[in-house]
Amino acid sequence: MITDLNYLKTMSGGDSKFIREMIDLFREQIDEYKSIMPELLQKKDYDGLSKIAHKAKSSVAVMGMSQVADLLKELEILTQEEKEVERYEPMITHFLKQSDHAISELENFY
Repeated sequence: MITDLNYLKTMSGGDSKFIREMIDLFREQIDEYKSIMPELLQKKDYDGLSKIAHKAKSSVAVMGMSQVADLLKELEILTQEEKEVERYEPMITHFLKQSDHAISELENFY
C-alpha cells in the first residue's frame, strides 16, 4: 500500500467521518495539482511550482505517503534553486501517478 492512515486515525481518535472528509479534501487537492503543476512547469514558473510542491508535500504526508512527500520536498528545493530543471517533469509525473494510486486505495476506506 502507498498510503498509511495511522496518523489520521491517531489524530482523529478513529473518527471515520473526519478521515473520510480528509480523504475527500485530498482528492480535491490532487485534482487541483493535476491542472496547476503542468501549467506552472510549462510557463517555467518555478517559484509557483515550488510553492505547490510544498503544499502538496503536506497533503501526501497526512495520507502517510512518506516517499512521495520526500520526492516533493526535493522538487520544492530544486525549483527554489532552479537546479536540475530536466528532473521536474518526471518528478511531477511520478507524484501524480502515485497520488492517483493512493486515491484508488483510499476508496476502500468508504
